[in-house]
Amino acid sequence: MIAKIQSISYTQNALNYCERGGEILFSNECIGNADDIYKQMKFKERLNDRCHKNTFHAKIRIAPQDKGKLSTQNWIDISQSYAKKIGFKNNAFAVYIHEENTDKEHIHIVATRIMENNLAVSDSYTHYKNMDFCREIEKKYRLRQVERKLETFRKNREFISSDKKSIDMKEHIYAAIDISDSVEDVIFHLQNHNIKVKLGRGITFTDENGIKKKGSQIDRKLSLSGIKKMLNYEHQEKEKQKIKTFKKLRF
Repeated sequence: MIAKIQSISYTQNALNYCERGGEILFSNECIGNADDIYKQMKFKERLNDRCHKNTFHAKIRIAPQDKGKLSTQNWIDISQSYAKKIGFKNNAFAVYIHEENTDKEHIHIVATRIMENNLAVSDSYTHYKNMDFCREIEKKYRLRQVERKLETFRKNREFISSDKKSIDMKEHIYAAIDISDSVEDVIFHLQNHNIKVKLGRGITFTDENGIKKKGSQIDRKLSLSGIKKMLNYEHQEKEKQKIKTFKKLRF
């Protein structure tokens, strides 16, 4: 299982995106369609004007080999457990399922970070909470263990340009990849940061100032094939085996 989470400011776009791609499974402290839920979240957040990224967008998926293992109720229970783990179980949040009954089945959770006391749920250490959560759920439901390898790419990536605008764009691109499982997901998240994406034989990014760069110009791992590689589950599995082999040789 892989869990990914980001703090975002584009709540309505995220809700609309989740609604278009699937169906709602569960909601807490809110009800209705994406527009209704957005208005209810904004009402609950009305007294907090300090938190800019006031929404969590989480994505949880299982390995392709686990297709059909989880029922609708299992997913609802998992989403509620995740809300408790991260700390927004009493907040307004909505859960959507995408690509149901396929080997890409996954859920999205969109939640307000603003609590009843008008403070925001902390978004610190969510990477570690995600890892702990995934191991707990894998054990409970006897799912295949999956490790996220994007962090390995980020640690080993080579910076082609020292241009600050390229660096800013690059950070947005890596953040989008981190929450995504497809190129289409990456494009959606970048659009919300005013970065346009053009696909052809390769991939080109244009920021809000009109600066256009090929992915490989920003970072050699951000070519179209490189991005697909980072998003590819089978590649993650191969990297996992490499790390296991390395640990055996080391110890």
